[in-house]
Amino acid sequence: MDLVIRNAQLVDQPAGTLRDIGIQGGKIVAIEPSLTADAQMFDAGGRLACAGLIETHIHLDKGRLLDVLPPEQGRAINPVRYVQKFKPQLTEDDVRRRGEETLRACLIHGTTRIRSHVEVDPGIGLRGFDAIASLIDDYKWAVDLEICVFPQDGLTNYPGCDEILVQALKTGIAKAIGGRSAASSSWRANTTSRSTCISTSGRRPTISTACWCAI
Repeated sequence: MDLVIRNAQLVDQPAGTLRDIGIQGGKIVAIEPSLTADAQMFDAGGRLACAGLIETHIHLDKGRLLDVLPPEQGRAINPVRYVQKFKPQLTEDDVRRRGEETLRACLIHGTTRIRSHVEVDPGIGLRGFDAIASLIDDYKWAVDLEICVFPQDGLTNYPGCDEILVQALKTGIAKAIGGRSAASSSWRANTTSRSTCISTSGRRPTISTACWCAI
């Protein structure tokens, strides 16, 4: 063994019943009350050791926006509409920096699988997508990062948005596509347009209905 984590609380053990975890080559090879090994030691101090956490819905491209944008004023706020006017000025480097800070915070708190929704449209283009996509390889040692592209400000009402969605899908990096219409009256048109994007891209992404868009 090359690493032993001592005094870890496991989820299947009564509180206070601690175990040592032996690791060799990045894999768990032993779990016992008291391991003896010539290895690096880390004392968990009774902290919980469990499988990595899963974040199914986060927007890494929107993380820490208050670092670069003035806060919205008043009580009746609408963050989606408010951010829309600032998107043309957001750079790929800025999105990556903020997204990376948020990603690292997730990792520190035990998240090892993430699906990030990333918006693409004529306002932001593929800058946000490219920024978050660049994090996948850089952090693959610690996290499985998946991207779901979607049109935050609308698909059927935003000329040129469908072409950008197709571009993102064609890269093969985006494994899911979102864009659930916010109004049932436009559901059919929205669904048809999204299906056309998928067909044109030649890919078969997962369809996420957990991400809303305007109509």
